[in-house]
Amino acid sequence: MQFFIPPREQFFRPLTHDNRELCAAVLRRLHESVHGAQADYAQVLTRERVLELIQQCLAQPELRALAFEPGAAVPAQEERSYASELLRKLKDHGWLEDYRDPIDLQPTLKLTRAGRAFSETLAQLDDSRAKTRQRNMRSARKALAAFQATRDVDELLDAHEFAARVVQDLQDDIEYFRSLIQHLTREALEQKLAWSEFNEFIETRFAREYAVRLVADSAERHRGAIAEAVQALRELSLAERQQTDAYLLQRAPWLEAELQGRSALLWLADRIEAMVEAACNLKLPMLRAEMHNYVRRFTSLLRQALSLDYGADSALGRSLAWLKEREEPQRQALLDALARRLAPSELRLLGGTLRWSPREPEAAAALPPARVDSASRLDALLRRAESEAFALSDQALLSTMLPQLLALNGTLRLSELPLRHAGDALQLLHAVGAARSAEGRELLDARRSGTRLQTPYFDADDYLLSLKPP
Repeated sequence: MQFFIPPREQFFRPLTHDNRELCAAVLRRLHESVHGAQADYAQVLTRERVLELIQQCLAQPELRALAFEPGAAVPAQEERSYASELLRKLKDHGWLEDYRDPIDLQPTLKLTRAGRAFSETLAQLDDSRAKTRQRNMRSARKALAAFQATRDVDELLDAHEFAARVVQDLQDDIEYFRSLIQHLTREALEQKLAWSEFNEFIETRFAREYAVRLVADSAERHRGAIAEAVQALRELSLAERQQTDAYLLQRAPWLEAELQGRSALLWLADRIEAMVEAACNLKLPMLRAEMHNYVRRFTSLLRQALSLDYGADSALGRSLAWLKEREEPQRQALLDALARRLAPSELRLLGGTLRWSPREPEAAAALPPARVDSASRLDALLRRAESEAFALSDQALLSTMLPQLLALNGTLRLSELPLRHAGDALQLLHAVGAARSAEGRELLDARRSGTRLQTPYFDADDYLLSLKPP
């Protein structure tokens, strides 16, 4: 598809003029009024309505200054002529197009397909509204659940699309914090502290959006449910898998170039799981690190500002202002006087925060000699046993289950594993997780058996573990 063909040969020209901010504001307002959350779908987009939206933008002083002389009285007819000229440019360059309402056959306007896409981008750049960045995680989870309930392959394709956006959501947040750090550094170089931006972030963005996103609505919250849904996809019978593969290739022909002889259902399951794992294991820690870097950078600058006290009303601030206004001989005279005053002073590097008073190091208390006896050995052994009681590695569990699987012709149920004490119960609880780990997935296949596993310790679904063919 070629984009810059009539009528889009000069599509971006309205955004290259001196009034480009006004044009961008008009496009944002057009998208919000037609396709946004506050859109009135009962009202068509007529020429008068577009002119009214442009005049609403011209009512803002910062945008009006781009079109007319600041403070000048502009007649209403001239303002309407300016709005009509801007409307003509948007039509000529492919943002708006004429449209005849099929109901009453009245001439109206509508955003073109390209105009709608790019105006939506301009509207989404406004970060004043809190956005739930885990919406795609929830959408992927719900789409997988809908596919399990209805076997509609469109739901599975939607789940793959939502999962592909999860990483980008977190990357957008990471870029947001990096821009905050750059802005903070730029303000610090101008001897300003971006206190208002930091206060707005803490009270608005963090308290209402990021705190929920990192705690109550974390990606980790949906990760387990998505992993269970993906595993359920892998456990479908061969007949269901083949039927689903046929429907997927019919609905999404682009899959043929990606499969390389594999099952379309299994390929989508692996891709969804890989993208969610990447978001949780890579992007989420990066987001926390960038947020920590921003808060730490601001705290460092704030501490430096409080310790230096270079405000205009302080002695240091008055001295710097005096040096800035005077000629070179007067500057040298003041600096020499300050040097003579500071010469007999003693400079010391204070420990910790600069506001604290220095303290002499205290002599280390003499430690009693180490005494090793049977009681101390027993106490150390008990502490080590307590710390290792719940530390079960996947490799250890696999090394325990594989010999039993080989002895039973490669297939066993969880209910067939030994259960003599609480340690065996812990291994039983972690057996399915070990079978679905990165190493266990290459060796074992875990499927629900459809029965319940009831023990004195817990009640859960029984699973069938089987060795995969080499």
